[in-house]
Amino acid sequence: MKLNFDSTYSFEDFKKEIINKLSSRNKRSIDFPDFRKSAVLMLFLEKNNSPHVVLTVRSDKVSTHKGQVAFPGGSHDEDDKDFLETALRETYEEIGLHQSLIEILGEYDEYISIMGFHVYVFVGALKDIPEYNICEDEIAELIEVPFSLFYNEEYTKTERVLYDGNEYDVYYYDYNGITIWGMTARILTDFSRNVCKS
Repeated sequence: MKLNFDSTYSFEDFKKEIINKLSSRNKRSIDFPDFRKSAVLMLFLEKNNSPHVVLTVRSDKVSTHKGQVAFPGGSHDEDDKDFLETALRETYEEIGLHQSLIEILGEYDEYISIMGFHVYVFVGALKDIPEYNICEDEIAELIEVPFSLFYNEEYTKTERVLYDGNEYDVYYYDYNGITIWGMTARILTDFSRNVCKS
């Protein structure tokens, strides 16, 4: 998969590859009935002739993950018809992007967080240059990060942590003075390996 767009390989080609790869693999599903269900959106856009990922820096007013970098998304609501609707609704509430502006490319693996969330991960792409409307109560800053940072695994350090009897690598990526780590970094690193490089 190429990360530089030109006359022979475009953002459209990049999206088609992701659609094909997600549709042809078996999604990892997990069963943690006591965990709170949530859904996030890994959202790509074309910028400087390469794919970028839309991420948010959470404010200090939210109940969990204060100041951390995250995907747009949040907790599942009983009124949501499915987890994709959760991801789209939360994306609109947090950064003001209506679902009509987003092309859904597929669904990636499910994850659990140490905060007790069972997370569903959807992958999408912006159809046009976005105009964000950020909810300042939830989001302190929005960043568009080059996907190559994760594809090339340009992390500054890793830590090995033990959780629930299993060891996990925790990756730390730095971008313009902002550190991306935890589940967000884990998902992007895994996605690069399991989808983009597979």
